[in-house]
Formats: sequence, C-alpha cells, structure tokens
Amino acid sequence: MKKHLLLLALTALALSCGRKADESLPMAVAHRGCWLKEGEEFYINENCPAGVWMAAQYGYPAIECDVKYTLDSVMVIMHDNTINRTMRNASDYSPVTEPVKVSDCTFEELRTRYVLASTDPSLRTPIPTLQEELEACRDAGVIPMLHSAVVESYELAHDILEDGFIAFDANESAVSQARNYSSCLILLDPGSDDAAGTIERLERIGGSCGMSTMNHRMLDAAYIQAVKEAGFEVQASIFPAPHEQRALSDGVTLQLSDFYWHQTAGRKPLASLKKKNLALAEGESLHWEEDAPDFSAVTLDVAFSGSLQITLCGKTYTLTHEGEKAERLGLRLYKTRPELDIKALAASQIKSLQVSVYPCQAR
Repeated sequence: MKKHLLLLALTALALSCGRKADESLPMAVAHRGCWLKEGEEFYINENCPAGVWMAAQYGYPAIECDVKYTLDSVMVIMHDNTINRTMRNASDYSPVTEPVKVSDCTFEELRTRYVLASTDPSLRTPIPTLQEELEACRDAGVIPMLHSAVVESYELAHDILEDGFIAFDANESAVSQARNYSSCLILLDPGSDDAAGTIERLERIGGSCGMSTMNHRMLDAAYIQAVKEAGFEVQASIFPAPHEQRALSDGVTLQLSDFYWHQTAGRKPLASLKKKNLALAEGESLHWEEDAPDFSAVTLDVAFSGSLQITLCGKTYTLTHEGEKAERLGLRLYKTRPELDIKALAASQIKSLQVSVYPCQAR
C-alpha cells in the first residue's frame, strides 16, 4: 500500500500533538471538523476554524470540510446549500426563517448579516472562507480533506499546504484536476461501481488515490480487500453505528466519522475498567459508568467469542464471533458521562476487556 497517506498522518500528528499514529487502525477524519453540541445546539459549529483547533485537541490527524461559491465567487466553507441550519441573524441571534442560499448571496452579505450558531457568544463568528480554514489547518497541524468539486479550491490548498491536503468528491472530472496542482491524496466516491470499476477509475486518476463511500452495504470485506490489493486507499464515510465498526474490522484505511475516536497515543487514561477471562451466560450483563471532564473520549478494547450487544455512550453494536476476535470501539465526548452496557445474546467468553476514559483538553 502506498505510504503517502501514512506520512501525511504522521506529520500532522507530530505537528499538532507530538504523538505517533497507531498504524494498525484507520486514519480518523473528523466529519465537517470536530463539531460539538450541547443538547440540540452547537457549541463548536461545523466547518469552521474552531472545529479545526478542537480536532487538534482531540488528536484527529485530519478534518473534512465542504467548499461552496458565493454569488461573487468567493470560496467559503459550508455543507448545506442554505445557511439556515448552522447560522443565525447577526443582529439579534434569531433563527434565519427564510431560505438563504450561499450561491444567492455575496460574500459581504453573508459576512455581515449572519453568524455561526453557538452556545458560546465568542464563537458566533461569520462564515469562514476556504483560505481561513486552510490556514487554521496549517497552523494546527491538521490535514484538510476538501469535499469539493471547485477546482480552484485545490489550487489554493496547494498554495497554502503544498501536498498536505486531500481532495475528495464524486465528480471524477473535477477531483482529477487536483493533479494539475498537487500530488496530494485524491479520494473518489465511485457511486454504485463494483470494485473492478472503482479500481479502473482510480488507475485513470493516477498517483496517490483511493475511494470513499457512504454506502455501507456496498463496502464489504471483499470490496475493501480488492481495492487495497490494487494499491489504493479505502474510506468509510460517516457510516452509522454499528456499520463503522464492521468497516474498521474489515480493514478500511480511513474512517470519516461524526463520532469515531481512537487517538490514545501519548494520553494517560483518567479511569479504566479491566476484566479478564469473564464468562457471560445468555442474558447476563455488565454495566460501567464513570465521571469525566467536559472534553473527553472513551475507548473499549474487547477480545471475545460469542455474541454481545455492546452499548457505549448510547451507541449500540451487536457483534458475533465464532472464534475469539479483538475489537476496538471509540467515541469522542462533550459533556457526556461515559457509560458502558454489555449484554450476552448467547453464552460468551470475554478473554480481555478494557474501557478507558481520556482527557481531551479544550483550546
């Protein structure tokens, strides 16, 4: 497998956190940045420099961001076509009730009339430009993954970061043009193509590249193996629980997620529970919970045979192993009490179990 991506990840981790990457796990990418919510409200919004800095605190080597053009062709960072979900009126912080499209507004209109939603008034900032987001990534040592069909965004990324970015889109014609500026990693969403068709398209792009899909039904172990054996990267893109865990077990090389976390290197756990050689009869369960600071993360490492229903901080995974197999689950948390419930769906043997809480200090 090409080493380009690994080198990028190691460089970013060294710059931001002084830690080494765990090469046995996929590269974790924070979807739309490391956004955090208090209930239904954003504390850290999507697609903004604050989310880049928060990603560095949590140890993510990379973040994904979405590029849009304003009416006067300024590149800004926004996922939706409209600003209504993530922004508020600047004058009084009231909701934006009428649809406001990014492409229908000049940059000046967007910057002066609206602010990003946040429970913290200091984070109610204007819509960020692509340049501001890329500069934040450079300064924080975080790799930006540009989800973009805007060809000019690749040129700007290269100007600021040289080859230290990822170009990502379903538009093959657009994303291939990143090669005009950079030897960066290119990820293509292949749609419904089978593995052979995907490999053919990646070979056409050339250089360091791979595929990414949101279709967890398509991306099975055989598909992943075929693409990797051809020398390309494989990204699972915002798979829901429990499918992101299955993709991890099947060997994806990148995990784009709203919640997945495994950046334990260099961190000491605040609290842990360890169990060995634990037999659970059918229906028997295990519960654990712990206090944690506002900014924290939790991991579960478990090696077992049998069938377990694992609920970690509200996300449920049903895992069945005929023979003994090890799994790692991880979640980033904000103002959430770490909690674990394990229920045996059939008689199961847990060889080892460790659940740990880690600090992730805020900026």
